[in-house]
Amino acid sequence: MTPASKYWSKVAAMMIAIALVATFTANAKVYTWDKYDIAFDAPEGGYVPYSFFQDPSSAQVNWDEMVMTLQHYVKNENTTKKNLEERLKSRAMGYNMYDTEMVKIKVKGFKCHAIEGTMPDGTRCIIAYLVSEKTTTVVEVVVNYLFGNQEVVEAIIKSFSEGNNKKPNELEKPKQKIQKKKDAEKEKKEIEKEKRRKNEKVYEC
Repeated sequence: MTPASKYWSKVAAMMIAIALVATFTANAKVYTWDKYDIAFDAPEGGYVPYSFFQDPSSAQVNWDEMVMTLQHYVKNENTTKKNLEERLKSRAMGYNMYDTEMVKIKVKGFKCHAIEGTMPDGTRCIIAYLVSEKTTTVVEVVVNYLFGNQEVVEAIIKSFSEGNNKKPNELEKPKQKIQKKKDAEKEKKEIEKEKRRKNEKVYEC
């Protein structure tokens, strides 16, 4: 590597470090999206790809077995329950999700509209719109995760908060860890086996 390339590599690394600190920071299990004063509680080990800082209205956090993308919107006259639910269904179709269903998730300070289903590759996905009850903020949360991590994902969404006085509690009991692929596949097979066993009993009757 030439002296010039070494120099630019150091500059790039420094710029990434500054962007991470200024835009999207993590403290223990609390992640904060400083630009919009949004915070949420999630498992440690997540990292933010530098490329997502090119769009100030979006952010992403990656874990080994899970990816969460956030998009910020501003509330307007079209931000109604009906329109948001139609948009959720449209987004799910865009991902070619199947076995979809609307889900209810209570998030303090927000009205939450969410849909979840299975992706073409067999992983799970949940899409949620969090509509602030006190500001014009609307946050779209999309989480792609392995089978078996639904409780973790819903806990993350429930923890979203807005404003300095409503940050997630770092002293809360640690949440369930993100399930590894081999464990998720094992649990999925056990559930499918149990379903087949129940169906066989019904048939025998």
